[in-house]
Amino acid sequence: MAPQKTILIIDDEISILESLTSFFEDEGYIVLPAVDGDSGLELFFKESVDLVLTDLRMPGTDGLDVMKTIHQNSPDTPMIVVSGAGKKQDIITALRMGAKDYITKPIEDLNVISHTVEQVLENKQLRSENRAYRKKLEKSENQYRTITENIAEGVFTVDQDENFTYANQAFSNMVGYANTDVLKKNLRDVSSQESFEIILKQTQNRKEGSTDRYVIEMINSKGTTIHVELACSPIFNPGTDYQGAIAVVRDVTQIMELRKTYEKFISQETSVSNDVTPICASCKNIRVRKGEWVPVEEFFDKTVFSHGICPTCCTKLYPDFDFSEQDKTKDK
Repeated sequence: MAPQKTILIIDDEISILESLTSFFEDEGYIVLPAVDGDSGLELFFKESVDLVLTDLRMPGTDGLDVMKTIHQNSPDTPMIVVSGAGKKQDIITALRMGAKDYITKPIEDLNVISHTVEQVLENKQLRSENRAYRKKLEKSENQYRTITENIAEGVFTVDQDENFTYANQAFSNMVGYANTDVLKKNLRDVSSQESFEIILKQTQNRKEGSTDRYVIEMINSKGTTIHVELACSPIFNPGTDYQGAIAVVRDVTQIMELRKTYEKFISQETSVSNDVTPICASCKNIRVRKGEWVPVEEFFDKTVFSHGICPTCCTKLYPDFDFSEQDKTKDK
């Protein structure tokens, strides 16, 4: 159950003050009545007040002075003026001081003022919730930035036109630009023409809510092509309108170069020689047939080796020994 709202009513006309107090108490509000500006301000600073109803023309501290003091100390407190036909300048001044409405006396229908009070309090609640949401959002954004600034992968966001709106340090390092310079660029500026066309096609998918992962070519500040894998997700506003995308970026240049080398090797393998035995440069496994690799120990486990020496090596090691005579003796 929502707590009762408190209304401070300031009016030097006792009959009107009592009438408004009784009416709003019957409506379920806590009412603080004050017969002049000084007592009204005293109550305001003593109690927790949600809304102020005040007359303008009062002896001593008048309504404008009351509004000025309240606005200076609590600008978020809504105020409604209930007064006789005032001067045009008074009305303008009251509105500039934060008055949410100006209701003229005599009040013929109290339901009208009740409706105004309900709307003003509802708007105040919405503004309060909106501020709380923004604070929570700012806290989340700060946490998000702390995380993204400390991960190895690049992270960036773009708007609906592919302009950069955020880039972490890892991505800035990847493309070789200062962070402030990245934020002045468009994805087109750091992508090859073919890759930017791919980006535009993927953007159409993201507008429909899909998350994509694909590899493109980017051009760094030195003009060198780097291959990056993008994992992109769409960003929508509360009205479900597409606002842009967030991407996690991984540099896969070395992987792409290794892939090209491997594909080149595979394409040349059969044309070079049928006797080539592929050996893994890392683990030394040997390919025995297409798609099947075995450890080097297993490859040679059925092969028997014996130690000997070939004639060429014997001649080099023992130049004075006539091995041809030995061969003749063996032939006999």
